[in-house]
Amino acid sequence: MCWDCDDYYGSSTDSDLTDLDTGSDSSSQCSEHSSPSEAPGEEVVGDYGGETYIPDKQPVAKRVRTDKGTDIGTALAVKRSGRRKKTLSLIVTVPIDILLEICSFLEPVDLSHLFHAHKAFRKVLSSNHAVSVWKAARVNRGGVPDCMPDMSEVEWADLLFGGSDCQECGMKRVWGIDFGMRRRVCQPCLNENLLCKSAFPFVFPEYDPIILDLIPFSSIGVEDHDHDYIADLGCKFFWSDDISKMADELEVYLKPGAEQALEDFKQSRKKYVDSDSNHIAVCDAWVASDRAQQSLRARELHSQNTKLFQARLVDLGHDAEDVERMFDHHHYGVLDKEFTDARWKRLIPKVERKLAQLQEEWRFENQREVSSIRESKLLTMYHKYVRPLPQGIVPPPRDFLKLCDIAEFIKSPPTGDTEGDVQPCDAFAKKIPQFCAEYMHKKKLELTRLLALSTDAVQDTTTLQGQGINAPDDMLLQLATSVFQCTYPRSFPLITWDKVQYHQGSSSHSQRMALRSSYALMMSISPCTFSISPRGVAAVRSLLSLVGLDAQTTTATTMDDLQCRFFCSNCSPKPENGGSYRMAMNWRQGVFHYVEDQSPSHKEPRWKLLSIGQLHVIQSSPAPEYPAATEEVWRCNKCNVYHGGPTTKVFVIKHMQTHGITTPTEGIDFSYDQGLIEKPPPAPKFFVTPQTRKPSKPGTTQKSKSSTGSVYRCQHCNGSARTFVLEGVEQHLKVKHDIKSPHEGPDFYKIK
Repeated sequence: MCWDCDDYYGSSTDSDLTDLDTGSDSSSQCSEHSSPSEAPGEEVVGDYGGETYIPDKQPVAKRVRTDKGTDIGTALAVKRSGRRKKTLSLIVTVPIDILLEICSFLEPVDLSHLFHAHKAFRKVLSSNHAVSVWKAARVNRGGVPDCMPDMSEVEWADLLFGGSDCQECGMKRVWGIDFGMRRRVCQPCLNENLLCKSAFPFVFPEYDPIILDLIPFSSIGVEDHDHDYIADLGCKFFWSDDISKMADELEVYLKPGAEQALEDFKQSRKKYVDSDSNHIAVCDAWVASDRAQQSLRARELHSQNTKLFQARLVDLGHDAEDVERMFDHHHYGVLDKEFTDARWKRLIPKVERKLAQLQEEWRFENQREVSSIRESKLLTMYHKYVRPLPQGIVPPPRDFLKLCDIAEFIKSPPTGDTEGDVQPCDAFAKKIPQFCAEYMHKKKLELTRLLALSTDAVQDTTTLQGQGINAPDDMLLQLATSVFQCTYPRSFPLITWDKVQYHQGSSSHSQRMALRSSYALMMSISPCTFSISPRGVAAVRSLLSLVGLDAQTTTATTMDDLQCRFFCSNCSPKPENGGSYRMAMNWRQGVFHYVEDQSPSHKEPRWKLLSIGQLHVIQSSPAPEYPAATEEVWRCNKCNVYHGGPTTKVFVIKHMQTHGITTPTEGIDFSYDQGLIEKPPPAPKFFVTPQTRKPSKPGTTQKSKSSTGSVYRCQHCNGSARTFVLEGVEQHLKVKHDIKSPHEGPDFYKIK
């Protein structure tokens, strides 16, 4: 990472430390060879016996232009002439022995750059006088091995240090050198040009296989899935062009009378290949060692420069911890090179801008972290308070966090003290009761206005509408005709405020448990909205009319106290064991039945009141426990242990012993979560025609039911033509609609 790509290059305005810097802060940074036309001086001639190189034609010096008549003009001309641009053109006038002495302190890459920069340097560095210079340069670079056979010093330097481009296709960042091939080649080019020894007879059938003993082979190899390197480690790879060239050389020795010359040539080439193989091993070892040394040096230089930069920034007044954090969490490539005064001047403003940017990012990050901690603390307090409350009257957590002073506190800047950042949260705990009370008041007011505006629930609402509703009417909310429904699909009827306050939406039991244990889900769920249930109100009004009670004054509690049972006149008796039965429903079960059964036969609610004798028969039969003791819906009324996650009845009764209660009473000491059990218990069967057969055992009953071939359809899947056998529709209702005990009629009906 760097602040600017210009950090890697020098400037003509560098300080006196880099007077000779011609565009790079490091002599090793050169990607292209300069052409002769780009040289700093003219072409020179002469031999290299210690003489001074003098160009053939000296450039004619231009006269300084002056303004005759004013001394000021002369002074300006003199001043301008003293600001001539500094160049390297005069370096070619340095005596050769001094020039070679200077060059002996350079490294191979520097000599290579000079070699390609100017013809004069090229002639000097390619002469015999420069042999010791190249050797010294290799020593300066860390003991660079001698040149590969048949390679010049400059070719050797170019191969090792002349960039990282593939010499075949130009691919960038090719770090490996194939010393056997004397090339820096990318792997795709190796795969394309290298030939395995075993493939030679098929690719070059016209050539003598002896050729492979006369040319070097690759020290890298190819990535070829056809070769098993573990089983064939001795497989050698050769460059295709080298094979062709060697074939051309051998052709000269294949003439008659050249047998001895051919043999001598083969022997010399074999010795060459053997020595070449040994030297390749030396070169590979040096490359590995040099890379390790360069990597170590780069790390040391980076560490040194980092400390220098940190000290410089602290001296400039920046916070020491911020400066250290900046360099601990980010790697900056500009720190891997040596610094000059010019680089310091260029980099310091960029580093300061970067530090300011990071400080702003850290500030936002710290703010987000502290705000998140505060939110978590507030939500924990909030959840602890509302957990025992009916979930229908619990305000959404996000609304609590949006309270003006709480929102300001969450977004306030961190204090720098962990305890101090969250300590004010405790002061907001006293706001929770008032906030919940206001929310419940708001909900009741909304429902009161719904009832006042609904002609179905209350017939005479003229007075209420005329006066306006500014306060909830608790009496109105408790009327039996106050039947609401959640706007979520497939919602059950909610009879009076008592059921609305426990309503938790249409999610399943497992989803509700997840909501109570996950703040993220709690924050994402929107509160329920309610409307009047037209079918529910119609059912209640018809039931009230049947028992002769006033719809405007009768409460749900009054209807519960009547202990009446009703048959749905829209439902035909169901056959069972030779007899037939009807569902004997209380008024709440009747409301649910009419709301859920929206078949054509139930366009209007019609009921039949059970006689006293029929009612005695129902009351004499023990009702099944509802909800079942095995359902995880039970909780303690003495503490909050099971309010976040209800459990079975057995566990709750056992838990009551911790409160010193050995014989707990249901409804007083413990109860079930009404938010999880919204439906009334299943209505009992009343056989209007006595059974003629004994009820079958459970196993045989299932078999007989499935063998009848009866087809059923789900009552809850409106518009669906899907049919089921009895077992299938019961399983469907349990899984899809979360109905634990489905019944024929309310939940499904027979087609045939």
